[in-house]
Amino acid sequence: MSQRAGIAWSAILAVGMACRPGVDPATEAQTLLQTDRAWAATSEAGQNIDSIVSFWTDDARVVEPGQPVMQGKAAIKQMVSGMLATPGVHVIWSPDSAVVSKGGDLGYTFGTSAFTVPGPKGTVVTEKGRYITVWRKEPDGRWRCVMDYGSPAPAEGTAQ
Repeated sequence: MSQRAGIAWSAILAVGMACRPGVDPATEAQTLLQTDRAWAATSEAGQNIDSIVSFWTDDARVVEPGQPVMQGKAAIKQMVSGMLATPGVHVIWSPDSAVVSKGGDLGYTFGTSAFTVPGPKGTVVTEKGRYITVWRKEPDGRWRCVMDYGSPAPAEGTAQ
């Protein structure tokens, strides 16, 4: 290929790259928020472990106060299976915001959660919390959670 042809192809590629539609972070944030809401609904239904776990990446981590870090889908699937098999355990969450990077491949959601477990003497205990999840857009185009971090909500009457 001549130098002139090489320059022409480089110019065509540069123009093509410049004309490629960019990512709209606001639109992607809405998609991410919808994904987190769909995950919450799937989890709340509690009927299909594989469907619940499919929202995490293969290398995901789950961090909860006082618990060991769960890393990887196998460990997370075991955690979810144990929770679903325990009578009285119920987890719900509600995302209230999402942010996506300018590149459109990373984002996070933030919201509130409630974790209900059987307590002492058969009573049910619900701990309210907050969470942040870090998401990565995978090669298949789906948003998946790579880091899932929860914390207890502040006590009533304290600063948020």
